[in-house]
Amino acid sequence: MNDDYQLANKTRRELKLQNIRRDILVSDGAKALDMILEAPSPAALIQSFPDQDLYYLMHKIGVHDFIPVLALAASSQWEYILDVEVWDDDRLNPHMMTQVFSLLFKADPQRLLRWAIMEKPDFMEYYLSQKMHVVIREHDEPPPEDFDDYITLDDKFYFRFPGQKSGTEENDENAEGALLPQDVPREDGLPDDAPELIEQMLKSLAAMDLSVVHGLLLETASLLPAEAEEEQFRQKNIRLAEKGFLPAHEAVGIYQPITKKSLKHRVAITDEPRVFDPDMPMPPMYFTQFLKGDNLFAKTVEQLNRQGGIPDLDSELAALINKVISADRIKIRNRESIEKPLEKTMSTLSLGLEVLMDGAKAQVETAADLIKKYFLEDIFRTGAREGARIQAMANKWYETSFISETNLPLSFLGETYLGIIGGLMIQRPMFFADYADKVLYRNFATLADIRATRRQLDEIICLDDFLSSLDVDVTTFTFGVLTYKSMILTLWVRDRMGLNQSKPLSLAPIALAEFKKFFSQLFGEQGTIGDTQAKDLALWSAQASGVDETDLPTALQGILYGLLRELESEYGHIQLEDLDPRFMPMFLLAGQE
Repeated sequence: MNDDYQLANKTRRELKLQNIRRDILVSDGAKALDMILEAPSPAALIQSFPDQDLYYLMHKIGVHDFIPVLALAASSQWEYILDVEVWDDDRLNPHMMTQVFSLLFKADPQRLLRWAIMEKPDFMEYYLSQKMHVVIREHDEPPPEDFDDYITLDDKFYFRFPGQKSGTEENDENAEGALLPQDVPREDGLPDDAPELIEQMLKSLAAMDLSVVHGLLLETASLLPAEAEEEQFRQKNIRLAEKGFLPAHEAVGIYQPITKKSLKHRVAITDEPRVFDPDMPMPPMYFTQFLKGDNLFAKTVEQLNRQGGIPDLDSELAALINKVISADRIKIRNRESIEKPLEKTMSTLSLGLEVLMDGAKAQVETAADLIKKYFLEDIFRTGAREGARIQAMANKWYETSFISETNLPLSFLGETYLGIIGGLMIQRPMFFADYADKVLYRNFATLADIRATRRQLDEIICLDDFLSSLDVDVTTFTFGVLTYKSMILTLWVRDRMGLNQSKPLSLAPIALAEFKKFFSQLFGEQGTIGDTQAKDLALWSAQASGVDETDLPTALQGILYGLLRELESEYGHIQLEDLDPRFMPMFLLAGQE
């Protein structure tokens, strides 16, 4: 009975803290900081934050303004900050280690030193080994007076920092003959402040216990950096894996396509109240403030929450987002870097829900039933499969395409088609929005996005097949801007002017004087292109590609029609005497008269 009462108290306290944390996360930086520091028990509140939420707040509030909060944070929260900040893939970044150590040293110097020595000695020794060189003077040796730049605290252990010149050049090597570690310049070009930080840390540690400094410097001098780094990397991966951050080579499995028949079903959801377990860490909530918008998944989650929600769905979504972050190697350091993987996750889940609806009209009620039935990770993989399929089509086409065989750049396809192919040839395929949604690219979110991209890819493939059948000599191009538009239109003009009498067809520029004769017949009185010219372009296309005019693919006919409409828009208002090849990229012209 007493245990039930204590558990009820813990549950009420946790729910109260959870509401406070949620309010802090959605507040602006200055207000969030005030709410934390003005809380009745700020330390208890800060240490109740999941590591990811506290890390997000650090960058939202500002790292330097966050120092008072870090002073009250738990050591495990400090460790998480180190884990996500100081690693570049599988290598430790000494400069970032300096920045994080400096921040924690300002927050609580003695606590940092005790924690580093007792809990992470190899980590600290690796850092020191990358930033300093240690010399130990034996009792019967004179002090190294030749080294003016060496620092000592006890006349026994001497240390100096790489990049600082010593009294003699030969002293740049230690007794074993190994070169000093090199001080790699910082990426931002600023001087490294590690020497000042390390000296302060060692002096503070000496004031606490000089024998600990002796042990630290002795072990630093004998450390094998590669071995220490490998072990720290292993331990870091274990800690992050517990939070859903798998190594990138494992997390990438989130993009592995899956079929509907392979989906695993959830355990049936019951109405029984969820038992609070105080030993289970709470899932991060920083992403919940971004679960808004018109996408199907966000609407469905809102509907589910009104119905009472699904147990552990927040934890499931957090784990999924973390896998996306790991697979895409994203550094979470501000609001924008958080929104990026979250938007991708929601878009792909929305697409996966539509796919599972088997073509039926997307409805929130149906989507809610699917989330109750299937795990989010499987729904995500279902959506990712659609983008992967269309990406595979694009890659397969490009391997044997006219563009590839003639070594033409993708810019040959023109702005729109280049955008489509560009979005499909990156590691994670994206939808070419062309700023329709105020962005150039965004993630596939609906089956309509997939269908539109597939239709445009089919047009590109049809266009490429047509160009492959023309038997054109690309090496004859010498002047102008070569795109599929200028190639088709120039070949048409050259043919109708009798300039291409044999094959392979030439792309030599057309003299402006000759071109004016064709141009004068191209447009009508109102600057429009009539049916006669349109039919002539289609006729030439059929003849040049060796097919009957009635057999021209519909997609190619649409492309040719679009070319003529673009000609009307760009050149229909230009007078004959004002033609200037410099401003006519849709034709290959030789220059002014």
